[in-house]
Order: sequence, then structure tokens, then C-alpha cells
Amino acid sequence: MTSFEVWLPLGALGLYLFDSILWLYSNELPFLRGVGGWRAAQVPAVLVAGRRVYIPNPLTPGVALFKVRWSDSDERGEHKETGELERFLRALRPVQYLVNALLVILLVLPVELLLYGAGVKLLVLMAAFYLVIVVALVVVYVRRRELLLSGRSFAALCFDSLACAPFAVNLVRKLTLRRSLAGNPISFAVRSFEPAALRGLIESVSARVAQEQLREDPQSPRWAELEAFRQRLTATVAERAQQGPG
Repeated sequence: MTSFEVWLPLGALGLYLFDSILWLYSNELPFLRGVGGWRAAQVPAVLVAGRRVYIPNPLTPGVALFKVRWSDSDERGEHKETGELERFLRALRPVQYLVNALLVILLVLPVELLLYGAGVKLLVLMAAFYLVIVVALVVVYVRRRELLLSGRSFAALCFDSLACAPFAVNLVRKLTLRRSLAGNPISFAVRSFEPAALRGLIESVSARVAQEQLREDPQSPRWAELEAFRQRLTATVAERAQQGPG
């Protein structure tokens, strides 16, 4: 096997993974909308240059991923945007199928090179990859209003996807990360998450609040504010449990 046959698939997969990385501040979390409903992603506690590194599951590029920011002083309620959000997710659905197809082709690439080497079959595979990218971009353009995408943002997506084809596998994530979830993310989670998913979110946020408290004087007003917020989070889980499913 030549160096080209080794480095081409490794480079393509590496570019996809590199493009997937999210650098999150301490009060930022990814909310995921998958087949099982809404949940918060588990972000490693390791800090790099003051930020947390999160790599979404590379085998699920079609899962909608929204970045939210919580705050102990956030007095907002949840904006009632259910209809608009559902329209966005419906418009996104065909693109989710297409990026999954792109991932399959990307994973088939090393197998093709191992079995057949660089030849006609490789050209066909790459042509199929670009064809799926073009179809996905056409779908995004047709549904750009539902996806809340400006002309400049669409042009940027086209450049990323065509100039570096492995980046196109992250097309769904790029679309969802451009769209924030309106209102207080904790309030959104209370209504949209299942009890177990909500409990996991509250535990994660509470742990981060506790870490911030360690940097404060226990007698300071700031420590008391954080403690009050942590207690509200705990009460939120209890209230949600009393309400039952739904």
C-alpha cells in the first residue's frame, strides 16, 4: 500500500474530526435533539486554555446540536418558540439523512483503497461524495428561510463544504449551531427533557456551580448567589418529578 492510500483516508477523517471540535466556556453546554428526544451532552471537565473541548459523537453527524449558555442571573423564561423550532427541525430532516450518507462514504473510503487502491473506483466514490454534498446544499438553499439562513451564511457553508469536502459531514451541526434556543436554557430543558435527561443536566450545571463556588469566599455575596442558584436547580428537579411524565 502506498503512502497516498494511507494518508488520504486518514487525512479525510482527521479533517472531519477537527471540524467537529467545539470549544466551550464553562457556562456553555450542547443540547442534542436525537431519536430519543432532547438531552444535554456530557462535556469533559478537562480545560484547554480556559475552555472545555467537546467532540460530538463522530458516528452521529445527523443529530441536531444546539449550543446554550446558562447563567445564575438569567431571569428570562422560556420563549414559546415550539412551532418555529419544530419547523426548523422538519426542514433539517433531509439534510440529516444526507450527512449520514456522507459519513458512510467517508468510512468506505479506506476500505476501497485497501481493496482496490487508487483507480476508477476511487474516482467514482469521490464523485458520489461530491454529488451528495451538492444535493445537500441545494436542499439547504431551498429551505434557507425555514433554516433561518442568510445569503452570506449559505455562501460560507458552500465554501466550507466544497473547498474541504470532509467538512460537509458537519453540515447539520453548522446549521444548528447557528441557531440558538431562545430564552432560558434551564426553562427549556424543564419542558422539553425527559426526567432522567433533565436530572443529568441539573447535576452537570450544579457541579460547575460548585466549582465556581470554590473560587469564592464562602462569606461573600457572590458565593451566596451561586448557592441560591444551586438550590433552585435542585428544586427544579424535584418539581419536575412531581409533575410526572410529559
